[in-house]
Amino acid sequence: MKVVAVLLAGGSGSRFGGKKQFFKIKGEPIFQYSVNTVNKIDVISEIILVLPPQDLDRVKVFSFKKVSKVAGGKERQFSVYNALKNIDSCDVVVIHDTARPFATEEMFLQGIENIKKGWDGSITAYKSRDTVKEVEGDKVIQTLNRERLYIVQTPQTFVFPKLLEAHNRAKEDGVIGTDDSFLMERLGYRITVNEGSPLNIKITTREDLQLANCIAKLT
Repeated sequence: MKVVAVLLAGGSGSRFGGKKQFFKIKGEPIFQYSVNTVNKIDVISEIILVLPPQDLDRVKVFSFKKVSKVAGGKERQFSVYNALKNIDSCDVVVIHDTARPFATEEMFLQGIENIKKGWDGSITAYKSRDTVKEVEGDKVIQTLNRERLYIVQTPQTFVFPKLLEAHNRAKEDGVIGTDDSFLMERLGYRITVNEGSPLNIKITTREDLQLANCIAKLT
């Protein structure tokens, strides 16, 4: 079974005020944390690193595994699609946002194991600890059952041909999803959950970077 990891580091950093994937935590670029984690996972044989087009030649990557650089698109979904089209062949593909530098080896391995069990996809997620309400305008519409609500993260793991089909169909239909699982769900594919963590934060704002530096000091 061939497994390829797609690591997304192609963002423009418009909300962050700079390309956050290149900011450093404890002296190392944020994107490199994900590369380092994947390097420890023997079952993953190759890395596709998605970068801003203007940074393809500039960025240096340190990896024991083969790394192919691919230009990102205007939307996250287009970046993933560009990466998928650059995979010659594989059985399983793992999609991960490098803005989540603290994803663990176990998150990757559990997702891959769920595919081996026969699922079409597996998403990293954890049960919501907070009460969640649906709000329209300024009005609270309803309180949702938090026992059925999960906070979704990456990595997300899929059967490669099925994910490629889902992206092709989304392109044909003009559909944009917030994650790859959504594109699979709309085609009726079976998706399960592997265990995530509140520490697997996504760095989106400067405050998140401060929090990431605190987490890094504890790991």
